[in-house]
Amino acid sequence: MIAYIDESGFPHPSDETKNPVLAAVCIPKEEVRSIMQRMYNIKLDIYGRDDVELKAVNVLKPKSITRNFNNRIFTDRVVDEILNNTTYLRIFAIVMDQVTESLQVERKTFPNHYRFLLQRINGCSQLRGKKCIVAFDSQDEGNDKLISDKMKNYLFRSEEGNKCTSIIESAFFVSSKVEEGIQLADLCAGIIRKYYELCLGKEITDPFSAWINELYIKIHRRTCLVPSPHDNQQLHGIYKIPQRLLINQ
Repeated sequence: MIAYIDESGFPHPSDETKNPVLAAVCIPKEEVRSIMQRMYNIKLDIYGRDDVELKAVNVLKPKSITRNFNNRIFTDRVVDEILNNTTYLRIFAIVMDQVTESLQVERKTFPNHYRFLLQRINGCSQLRGKKCIVAFDSQDEGNDKLISDKMKNYLFRSEEGNKCTSIIESAFFVSSKVEEGIQLADLCAGIIRKYYELCLGKEITDPFSAWINELYIKIHRRTCLVPSPHDNQQLHGIYKIPQRLLINQ
């Protein structure tokens, strides 16, 4: 399996996002070619070219409902034809609240939202009896190296990480501009964030919120309960992390 990870918003005081999300799309290795082919064809069908980068910040806008109809068609087709039509594809996410203070984490230690997402990726791989490669959206060499070090530190030097034996220990970094798997993770993170900010616990009265709610329902169908590395526990696929666990690492 390959788990593509991306985020929408970031838990930092300077980030105005109300509900940052870290999401993973887990794809069976044997389905990767089919997904890339379908993404390629959808882009050609709608835009007439294949070099279109699917980014949630560009397509999940009210204008996609009223003016830029291709963005809505593109999003709907990706969700319906790929995310909801790929055998064993699973989506996991950690939802956070906006923070007013920086997370206090040691330099080489994963913050809890990363830990909790890796737990779910490991559980999904364990259920399928597969090993999983984790692929992050590449930022720059320094940041990529830091994430790689944190992942190895988690897997090799923590009791919990030592139990996550279904994750391959080397992290991979790919560009979202050329790797459709990261684009899918970006879209999922954006849909989940918009749902929590616009729809959850609120009366839906406008077409844009109704569209986001519809997309979220489809996304939620692709998640599942997975076993925790801690004995006799089950983990929900989309998890809203309590503020105390986000701040107190």
